[in-house]
Amino acid sequence: MFKKKFIINAKVWRWPGDGGWHFVTFEKKLSESIRKVYTKGFVKIEAKVGKSTWKTSLFPHKESGYLLCISKKIRKAEDIVEGDEIKISIVIQ
Repeated sequence: MFKKKFIINAKVWRWPGDGGWHFVTFEKKLSESIRKVYTKGFVKIEAKVGKSTWKTSLFPHKESGYLLCISKKIRKAEDIVEGDEIKISIVIQ
């Protein structure tokens, strides 16, 4: 059975180029299991890091599975910088 709640540990990285978008990449196996259930487009979720909770979507990425953007607001509130390993609670909506 597919789990709609899970916790991941992932390293924060910065998209190359202007804008400074920061992401974490979901492991291939987890991405594949999500994609079996949610076959097209973005997947709406609620994410939690530390004391910060927000609603967002997982971005499908052909080469690396799903990506989760960590916004500047969340990075600032939780003192997260590129290269940090963070624990994220995910609930698929």
